[in-house]
Amino acid sequence: MNLLKDLQAYIFRENLFGKQDKILVAVSGGVDSVVLLHLLHLLGYKIGVVHCHFSLRAEADQEAEFVRNLAEKLQVPFHFQKFETARFAQQESISIQMAARRLRYEFFEQIRKQENYDFIATAHHLNDNLETAIFNFSKGTGIAGLRGILPKNGFIVRPLLFASKAEIILYAQKQSLQWLEDSSNASFDYTRNFIRHNVLPLLEQINPNILQNFAETAQRLFSVEKIWQSKLQEIEQKYIQEQGEICQIQFAEEIDVVILHHFLEKWGFSFRQCQDIYESKQVGAEFFSSTHWLVRDRNAWVIVPLAFHQDESQVFELGKNFILQTNNFEVKSEIIEANQFQLPHHSFEAYFDAEKLQFPLRVRVWREGDMFQPFGMKGRKKISDFLVDCKVPKNLKKRVFVIESGNEIIYVAGLRSSEYAKVSPKTQKICKLTFRFI
Repeated sequence: MNLLKDLQAYIFRENLFGKQDKILVAVSGGVDSVVLLHLLHLLGYKIGVVHCHFSLRAEADQEAEFVRNLAEKLQVPFHFQKFETARFAQQESISIQMAARRLRYEFFEQIRKQENYDFIATAHHLNDNLETAIFNFSKGTGIAGLRGILPKNGFIVRPLLFASKAEIILYAQKQSLQWLEDSSNASFDYTRNFIRHNVLPLLEQINPNILQNFAETAQRLFSVEKIWQSKLQEIEQKYIQEQGEICQIQFAEEIDVVILHHFLEKWGFSFRQCQDIYESKQVGAEFFSSTHWLVRDRNAWVIVPLAFHQDESQVFELGKNFILQTNNFEVKSEIIEANQFQLPHHSFEAYFDAEKLQFPLRVRVWREGDMFQPFGMKGRKKISDFLVDCKVPKNLKKRVFVIESGNEIIYVAGLRSSEYAKVSPKTQKICKLTFRFI
């Protein structure tokens, strides 16, 4: 195997980056990142080195100095940051591993932008990819999880993903490269290292070609994933409707429990919950995640934030240049000059002639008998009829908020503003309202 030529071919085949691109190489001091840096330097790419000190291990100072010297030897820029990772993990209530990952990639992205790098290169290799797939499989996953790490994901590229750990070490030895061993790689404290030291050796006993077989499998899964994503997009366009924060997924033969879980997962619904949701035939059946509420309507599953569970009798006041924040939602009012007006980007923004409004505005759940004049319409309309037009399910209608000026409803929050106090060429001061669920 000629690692240099294979790397060239892989960069071209996966379209990772071009010869004119500027690459920020993440170097820990271990053999993988040292080899990646060496190869990219040999190939003549414009590179810089970035290194993070996480204050977790005694040898971290030595590693930082080693990488600094390596960058100086190659005469390439060196970017460095020291973090108090344990303190950050405690502050954010996350694991040490998660904290280190967040700090690392946030710093990488900061340097990429500041120093105008085109891509960030990490030294993940084929063994890492298989470990990731096994780890994902052990937790339960889909096609993307089984396929493992992508060669290119946004600004992150992984040029060594085709090479095994053994091939990388062999190259380093032949080139007489120096590197440092990461003591955490020999530790059994981390799940990934347990897979590395216990699971993979057993799998290699079953099939010595497991790494190459996995590489081919991952490539096939990547192709399958593209077909799967195309199908999901088609289903989303045909059967999923979003009106503000309300989402409806229509019943259809094409939507099975796996596809349903794909769309509900982002709102915190587990696969087991989705099985119950899919099997339930009772109209009005309710299911809850930590953030959302799903109701089975006659023709669709309807998902809304838990913020829709609001005390119907409660009324909030909203002044000028004021942020009203409850446990469930936030409304912001801003008084701006007329020349700052722009068309709303979505239904969660609304603009009014400030001089025609009566402050403080009032925010409440709509009531029977409420009426308003929807923006763009000539006549007035009952809120109840408007919600029917918006296909808001009956058992969710009492979770919709309105904003009033005096006795006039000016905004059905997240759905439609009214004609009342609309912006005109004569308007001098504008009241911008922004509504969002927390």
